[in-house]
Amino acid sequence: MKRLLVIPVLYCLFFSCTPEEEKFTFDSTASLRFSADTIYFDTLFSTIGSVTKRFRVYNDAENAVNISSVSLGSGSGSSYSIFVNGIAGPEVENVRLLGKDSLLVLAEVTIDPQDQDLPFVVSDQVNFNTNGNLQSVELVSWGQDANFLRDSVLVCNTTWTAERPYVLYNSVLIEEGCTLTVEEGTRIYSHNGSFIFIQGTILANGTAENRVTFTNDRFDEQFADAPGQWGGLIFLVGSNSNQIDFADIRNANVGIYLGTPDDDDEPDLRLTNTRIENMGGNELIPSIDSLVQPGFGLLAISSDLYAANVLINNCQLNAVGNLAGGNYTYEHCTFANFSFNFFRRDPVLVLSDNLLLGDNSVLLGDLNFSMTNSIVWGSLRDELLISNSGETSTEILFTNNILKSQNNAFADVDNLLNEDPKFFDPGEFNFQLDTLSPAKDTAIDLGILIDLEGTNRDDKPDIGAFERKEN
Repeated sequence: MKRLLVIPVLYCLFFSCTPEEEKFTFDSTASLRFSADTIYFDTLFSTIGSVTKRFRVYNDAENAVNISSVSLGSGSGSSYSIFVNGIAGPEVENVRLLGKDSLLVLAEVTIDPQDQDLPFVVSDQVNFNTNGNLQSVELVSWGQDANFLRDSVLVCNTTWTAERPYVLYNSVLIEEGCTLTVEEGTRIYSHNGSFIFIQGTILANGTAENRVTFTNDRFDEQFADAPGQWGGLIFLVGSNSNQIDFADIRNANVGIYLGTPDDDDEPDLRLTNTRIENMGGNELIPSIDSLVQPGFGLLAISSDLYAANVLINNCQLNAVGNLAGGNYTYEHCTFANFSFNFFRRDPVLVLSDNLLLGDNSVLLGDLNFSMTNSIVWGSLRDELLISNSGETSTEILFTNNILKSQNNAFADVDNLLNEDPKFFDPGEFNFQLDTLSPAKDTAIDLGILIDLEGTNRDDKPDIGAFERKEN
């Protein structure tokens, strides 16, 4: 009889010592708390998976609960997938959650094409059944059908339109003698490591209201202003008669590389009303001399360029490099570099009639450079470097600019040296002029009637790419 009494005594002792947080409650009013009631995904291209989003599920009660099911509302037909404490859905059963504890839910989405030009909403919910108490967390994404190109040589004389964006993988090539026309409002998104190689001609015809966009293919917040997410626009030998107007080029290794030497001084590229910003990275550019490093906003070698109303900023190396000669004209431009995203030691603007190549030979070329009504500014003591070999014909003319330079010779030709242009908020990429800017009303009239954003310039135009708007 004594042995029979031991078992119920031990049973009682065990359960009386069980912590409260491990005791299950079967109360139908038991509820969970969530770190968010809706999980939003940034716009996604159809067929391309999302980043992983996370949310936590909390049991604030003293006692444990058994969540009989965690499931997607659309089941196996959902565009979403979930993982509950590492276990894949679409449904996970009998999830134990201790009192005052939490569990982690991961969610991802891959959106099926809808054959629509406009973005569309894709939604679902994660449902939780706890003792018959039903709760849910909403999942919401915007989907976008797109034109996908992989390792493509474009058909001659192609036109890209604004109806659906273009997503580029592993680069595209415009062959010599062929033209790509990009209509206003067209959006071009490139995957990591993808370039646009131009051996023929590109005509990007944006407008102030509908700009052309060249940028990366990730829309998540951490990628919004991150340099080095795709390659850039690479103009090769043989390319000519290019035009880029009202465009934004962002988040690449190099904004524009112009390597188009020829026997004339006609612009190989006319670049107008365009922003180039957030350039950098660690990978060398393929098919180009290894000395060309990521981080240039505009790098031109032995080429011909006309640029007006151009903003180049936030580049890991030079905003502008004109090397080994060439013919370059800049009017009403703003070139500015600060150290917001990376340490920098290279000046905003570099001009040179020479370039040391990888085999230690030197490439030389006559250099003709003209800059008027423009701003060269940044966080370094000197943002302008000129290298002259003395072995070429070199003509460099700065007229009526604001320059960050310790070379007082530039002050003798009507330039303002080391006088802060007072940008509105460069940390937020806003290079509009503040009220007290010395650039205000001090430009020479060059007949350029609008600024980078299409704002009319008045009879006393401002220096730089922006005309100040007075209220």
